[in-house]
Amino acid sequence: MRDSDLKGLAMAKGLFTQGICVLLEHAIDSEQIESALSGFEIVGRHEATGPDDPTFTLVLRFRPEVAGHVLVSLSPKPWPDDMGDPEDAAELFVAWSLGQFGPLAFPGCLTRACEQSWAWEEGKEVPLRHVAHIRVLTSYVIGRDEDDELESGTSDEETQLLPDDYDSLAELQFLMRVISPLMELPGVICYFNPGGEVLRDATGLRQGLNHAWIHDFPPLDMWTNVRLYQATETWSLMDTVGNGQFDLPDMEAVFLADHYKAAEVEEFLRNAALFSLREDNDFEDGDTADGPGGVVWLALECDEALADPPRPTIRWIPEDGNEPPGELLDTGGDEEEEEDDDLEDDELDLITEQEIERLLGPDFADGLSESDDAEDIFGGQDDDFGDESSQGDAELPDETDPLDDDPLDDTKGEREGN
Repeated sequence: MRDSDLKGLAMAKGLFTQGICVLLEHAIDSEQIESALSGFEIVGRHEATGPDDPTFTLVLRFRPEVAGHVLVSLSPKPWPDDMGDPEDAAELFVAWSLGQFGPLAFPGCLTRACEQSWAWEEGKEVPLRHVAHIRVLTSYVIGRDEDDELESGTSDEETQLLPDDYDSLAELQFLMRVISPLMELPGVICYFNPGGEVLRDATGLRQGLNHAWIHDFPPLDMWTNVRLYQATETWSLMDTVGNGQFDLPDMEAVFLADHYKAAEVEEFLRNAALFSLREDNDFEDGDTADGPGGVVWLALECDEALADPPRPTIRWIPEDGNEPPGELLDTGGDEEEEEDDDLEDDELDLITEQEIERLLGPDFADGLSESDDAEDIFGGQDDDFGDESSQGDAELPDETDPLDDDPLDDTKGEREGN
């Protein structure tokens, strides 16, 4: 299910920390974007310098005390879902590797989002007709002005990639404020979150955000997706994608397809993710929870997900007496590789301005400033996952719910697992 050549290359947060998009059915001009974002403090503008660059980038102020910025970039080209190739499309590949399409974007993310567009039926085909797109990225490095104060502990030659009080939820909430007026522009097809592989039209996005606001929980279903695959002839795989935006592992479940209702497994995974987010409590090997089918589900820590994109997961397995096939129990990863990854992460905590200039050009390196409640259901309690007070997602409409008809039918976008 994955491209082995790209395994392990999924981007981590660094130069950019979040990324979302708007897909367009026709090109628009920069004045329309600037007018739509007039309610924000615009501190920079950058015109394209080459045919492969966005035509126009606006820099918005965000958390100035830690030199945070939001970059809104208009591209006259379709979303590059293959993300380039080191030999045949090196410039695009480097841009992807730097996180310029979002730090968690992985090749094929738009295709997978369309295949698994349960909450917006038209999302299976309509987004593929787009011809241009707008990218919205957050950064604490790009657009930094010389006058911006550095975090304590960094030198004049170094820039801290993430502030000490980094808050992923605050970032995403701010990005929702930025994206909302952009969704009203002429020619907009839909909202696309590449890291969470989520698609919504303007009405669906507005309704989802309002639903979360009314019920006082984060709009996880606007930021993350739940996907369903036929892993083997009899076993299904369901997973979340996008929890990396909150610096949390995604959730997976493997189960016999004819033993469990897909909607109940979806609710289980959504609530597990919400619990981790609210309680700031990661699951570990051997943790258990009461789940679908009235049985206990066992947690398995995995270094590699069973389906793209590559990422760590918590895999849930029902203790119902049925043993999953061996390939569905493979946790992936290697201890030596894990130690190397930890070392690389430590080394990437800081970056020099010279390195930024080498990677992205002098304009961004020099700065662009111008004057212009989940219940404790995992702690041994008997609470029901279906309790509204613990549910962190808006219910999927009946007509597009994964349970409708045959959830494993090829026409609904499922693919064979490995």
